[in-house]
Amino acid sequence: MRVRRALWRVLQFEVLWKALVLMLISPLMDQIYQTYVSSVGISFNGNLLGTFLNLKGGLIFLALFLMAGALAFYELSVVIALVSLCREGRQAPLRLVMRDSLWTLGALRGWSIVPVSLYYLLLLPLLQVGYFHSLVPELTIPWFVMGEMQKSAIGRVGMVALYVLYLGLGLVLVFVPVRMALRRERFFAAARGSLRSWRRLGAARSALLLAVLVLWVLAESELARYWRRNTLENADFDRYFLKNLVYSEAFRIDLAYWLVMAALHAAAMAAFVYLLLARVLDREGLRAPFSAPWSEDSRTLLAIWGRRWSRFRDGWRQRWAKRRWRAAAGAVCLLLVGYLAVNCWQPPLVHAPLVIGHRGSIYGIENTLEAVSAASAWGADYAEVDIQLSADGVPVAVHDGNLWRLAGEAVNVSELTWAELQALTLRADANPGQNGRIPSLEELLELVRDDPNGMGLLIELKPEEGRGEALAEAVTGLVERYDLGERVMFMSLDYDCLLPIQSAHPEWWVGYCAYASAGDLDEQIWQYNIDFLAVEENLVSNQLVTQARELNLPVYVWTVYDTDKMEQYLQMGITGLISDWPDLAEAVRERYCQSHTVTYQWTGEGFPRGTSAV
Repeated sequence: MRVRRALWRVLQFEVLWKALVLMLISPLMDQIYQTYVSSVGISFNGNLLGTFLNLKGGLIFLALFLMAGALAFYELSVVIALVSLCREGRQAPLRLVMRDSLWTLGALRGWSIVPVSLYYLLLLPLLQVGYFHSLVPELTIPWFVMGEMQKSAIGRVGMVALYVLYLGLGLVLVFVPVRMALRRERFFAAARGSLRSWRRLGAARSALLLAVLVLWVLAESELARYWRRNTLENADFDRYFLKNLVYSEAFRIDLAYWLVMAALHAAAMAAFVYLLLARVLDREGLRAPFSAPWSEDSRTLLAIWGRRWSRFRDGWRQRWAKRRWRAAAGAVCLLLVGYLAVNCWQPPLVHAPLVIGHRGSIYGIENTLEAVSAASAWGADYAEVDIQLSADGVPVAVHDGNLWRLAGEAVNVSELTWAELQALTLRADANPGQNGRIPSLEELLELVRDDPNGMGLLIELKPEEGRGEALAEAVTGLVERYDLGERVMFMSLDYDCLLPIQSAHPEWWVGYCAYASAGDLDEQIWQYNIDFLAVEENLVSNQLVTQARELNLPVYVWTVYDTDKMEQYLQMGITGLISDWPDLAEAVRERYCQSHTVTYQWTGEGFPRGTSAV
């Protein structure tokens, strides 16, 4: 009975708190952050840290980070207090528990708030075991980082070390939230207390707790294996919420999953805390105070704010009793309904979805002629290749600036001539038993020109510092020579590198590539003169796709490995899937197109031109 009551009380609080976070706290903090970032100018990709490498930016980021840490600590403190009271059979109204839990914020005094914020905002969301809070429900390392680490032995060792590090820290510090919430201990005192708690448990209780944690990890892993789609984030509950709910199949599916998982996580967290208190920490006498021992000054402040709130509430009740206030409220509601109706219009997508082989395909060593040929054989519309300049100015296809990973040579591409690059033998862990060589862009263009399937190229320009214009001119000259402007797309992480191509051939299909942003990418990227936007998976959001669709800008996503996510992105309105496995992407696209009727602005051959629609 007490466990059931604890679950119910925690669910009640979580519904109230999540509504407050989604409708007030998160939008307010985001607005502060975006206002500053917009005032100094957005920095994309590798330049994003520059936005905060100054006193003002650093202070704003630190203030928001610490504020978020305090709010996350407060949420879990209320949950722990509710469970503690229910376990002891004590009754207290939710509003009083929330009020008295403010007392626990005293544990953040001094410098303790810094490690608390790191623990609550980084470690707990990364672990996703035992504790959850609403500001940062989960945290994952971007796949473009993990995927690159998997491609080398050193990277794989680093991945294992990273997992061991944060799992070990989470295990050692598992008692910290309970001790901070119920004893008002500072972080480092709670961490030392957590170690003492482990020593006092004994073999049986330690085995019980470890078994629960292992089962939780296994359950989360199994769930992740079953549900591989990206989950909704707080930013998805924005002004486009109604539009997405009406038009986006992906949003409706993901919202249903979010609601179920939010309830399950709240219940699981309540049960976990109950176990800690009832079976593990019972001998340490950890209990929530029935009434927080406020100081006299604190009691006076609470009483003052209580009286002000009562006057404010009574004043609004009196106003609402008058007819003119009801009429004004009705007019506001009508205006809101009209705004939502207008805002819900959904324009058609620019073009049908494309399948693009990443670095050619996985069926050959990356960026080689074999990988590109395989992409065509497996149904790709385009093969994405990375182009750099050799020391003698020849555009060549290779991703890394340094050749150690692929050729075992600790030398940069820009330091070798074309002849020297041709002499190297390429090997990759993803393609055991295969050898390859670095092709030139000219060889790739010849391959595409003679391709029986009519596949095109997506050229990503990767300029060395100071050679962006030279690279753009060399690439442009080759594409002009082979007259393949209608079958080649261009993109780069360096926007300035694209300007010479746009200037020489405004009719060519040129896009910007992004993997990170210091601010809200959705609000700033539209200032760029581009034909499409290619983003890494961690930047994909419902807001991004909706705004791009309103502005007739196709969005391509890289690098997609999972078929469930491919389907999710197509449902959202993504029009380009960049994947190592073009055959899987093609199969997903075919199923999607067969089961969905979608209107596109452009159905002609080649790239969309202007605003032509059918």
